[in-house]
Amino acid sequence: MFTSSALVSAAIAVSGVATAGDEIAPAPAALAPSNNGSWCDGFKTVGKFYSNDNDPFIQELKFFGRLQWQAAHINGDDVNGDSFSDTIDDYRRMRFGAQIKFLNSFKLKGNLNLVDEDAKDGGGREFGYQNWDQLKLSYSKKDVAGFDEVSLTYGRHKVKVGHESHTSSKKIKTVERSPLSNKIYDGRWTGFSLGLERGSWEGTLGYFSQDESEALGSISKGSAFYLSSQHEVGDGSLIFDVFYNVDGSEEEPDAELANYHWVASLAYERQIANWNLMLNAVYGDNGDSDYQSKTSREGNFYGLVIMPSTYLIEDKLEFAARYTYMASEEDEGIRTNSRYFRAKAHGGDVNSGRGDSYHSIYAGLNWYLCGQNSKIMVGAEYETLDTPKGDADATTLWTAYRMYF
Repeated sequence: MFTSSALVSAAIAVSGVATAGDEIAPAPAALAPSNNGSWCDGFKTVGKFYSNDNDPFIQELKFFGRLQWQAAHINGDDVNGDSFSDTIDDYRRMRFGAQIKFLNSFKLKGNLNLVDEDAKDGGGREFGYQNWDQLKLSYSKKDVAGFDEVSLTYGRHKVKVGHESHTSSKKIKTVERSPLSNKIYDGRWTGFSLGLERGSWEGTLGYFSQDESEALGSISKGSAFYLSSQHEVGDGSLIFDVFYNVDGSEEEPDAELANYHWVASLAYERQIANWNLMLNAVYGDNGDSDYQSKTSREGNFYGLVIMPSTYLIEDKLEFAARYTYMASEEDEGIRTNSRYFRAKAHGGDVNSGRGDSYHSIYAGLNWYLCGQNSKIMVGAEYETLDTPKGDADATTLWTAYRMYF
């Protein structure tokens, strides 16, 4: 089986083959643009290895990566009324990848996860290859059947459900996504997606298996359908997502199922004066015993995220806040983030973060050193969770550094 690196190397070799006759003239190599000695410009240029739209074989080859480190101090009271606290630092993400555009219509993209971090549970960290974050091949054409662009993709996908997942971790405004976002945006799945664009509208249809794999999984283990629609409405943007699992765990015991049967998300974002406001409502079904190991984790769940933000210093210092609410019909139908409320390292009993009602308030500052390419984030979040064993709450203070090229 070819790796993405092997395919990239082969494509470059093909691009360099001379063609007899005068039909195709050799395309000159286009070097990466100069950064003019600017440290910030270097983030945008260092990965651009080759670009030439006139090359009939290879149009672009670029490399990219990201490094995300953070530290947190958490202090709270568990379900027994006992206090807990701890300070935890970890490498949140470390990734490296490549993308190649070739034959004027194809794009191959793959990136690797390069750190296994277990500090939140009292373990260590391991650097090196862990698994593929994404690995996919796309074919795109413009002006097809009334659409501005149509694309078909096969591979290991990052399936976006909910507004926060539509924003890359490179550009999110909070140190961590909300637990509601992390509940509905879960896993990497192998399958097919069809992307459609027309005017200000974008849509995606997807079919995925849910085979647990480090790279490409079997297409026959588990079945799930995905729909996403994004459209400009008035002065804002409306995003609607649906993810539906067809098979339960009894039918496909080896499948890496999402932790729900189905979910629907509706989000709206717009600018109001100097403020950006995002609203996201979610409703879903955890599923029955095919999906959950306990009846207390079954039933419907729902939630809301409200996120306002504004620049205190234009393009340099940003204030971001977030309110999150989620609830469920059953006693343990929702769950908090693993970072850091339910982390094992602090030793508090929070019922593994499972309950039926959750509230949190986050406020933070983002200092953009080089735009989104390099930034420092600080934040504070208060969380409270109702569980069958009692209530638990905690305050987390964060500092983080984010970098990508």
